Amino acid sequence: MTISVEFHGNAARIILSGGIDYATQDEFRNANRQTLSAGEATEIQVDFARATFLDSSGIRALILFKREADSLNKSLVLMNCNPYLREIFEIGGFDKFFTFR
Repeated sequence: MTISVEFHGNAARIILSGGIDYATQDEFRNANRQTLSAGEATEIQVDFARATFLDSSGIRALILFKREADSLNKSLVLMNCNPYLREIFEIGGFDKFFTFR
């Protein structure tokens, strides 16, 4: 997996590529911290367009990330989830917890 972070005005975007799993959770958390600490970013977008896999540790990291974003009055939006990834969120009922675009 590779992760890149971009900033555009009041939006920060985390771009995921490859699998998001236990082995990559530290890299994901580092990107999360980077966007949370950017004072000008009021919306954080996690872009799944190039993501291929998501396991339970990735979902856990996203839940913790959302809670941190909420506590800082920042919105978290999951973007470009393919049908496979979207189904993972739906099976666990997490589709009601997150905002998708």
